[in-house]
Amino acid sequence: MLSSYPYRFVMNEPSHDEYILETAIYTFRSTKSNLTYLVRIEHYKMDIYIIKFFLKNNRYSPYKYNLLTNTFEPRRIINTCISILMEIFKHHPKASFGFIGANKIGESEANTKRYNVYRKIVTTYMGTETFYHHYNADKSAYILINKLKLKESPTLIQEIEQFFIDIYPSVEN
Repeated sequence: MLSSYPYRFVMNEPSHDEYILETAIYTFRSTKSNLTYLVRIEHYKMDIYIIKFFLKNNRYSPYKYNLLTNTFEPRRIINTCISILMEIFKHHPKASFGFIGANKIGESEANTKRYNVYRKIVTTYMGTETFYHHYNADKSAYILINKLKLKESPTLIQEIEQFFIDIYPSVEN
């Protein structure tokens, strides 16, 4: 059982982006820091859900994903995000999940501190029975590819990579 904060679903936000089907918004409050976090789960085609989270106080900042909180509680915050993903997984058993460990201001985008922390926690709690772990350390990107979906489509990894290169050309090496 993950040690996580209670969270609540806020709403499904309709997409104004041709690639994102919808975005689910969740929120939770840290009992340690008393700060509120917003969690965005972007749903893409191929049953891919990308998780993004940030402090609610930083929601209008263009750097909201790059700012450090200095609350020294990443494990419980990340565990809360994993709990949200597992709730989605219960309703969408063929879902795959991904994240990018955003670089802090002044840090390279490759192999970021956040990426390494996220990767360590995800590999600890998300085994290889259900998900194939695929990552790109140069872009600090990590995706848990659902093995049921991969069995249906053996080229899924390449399709996902190409899809994100098409959307975000800077992802290409």
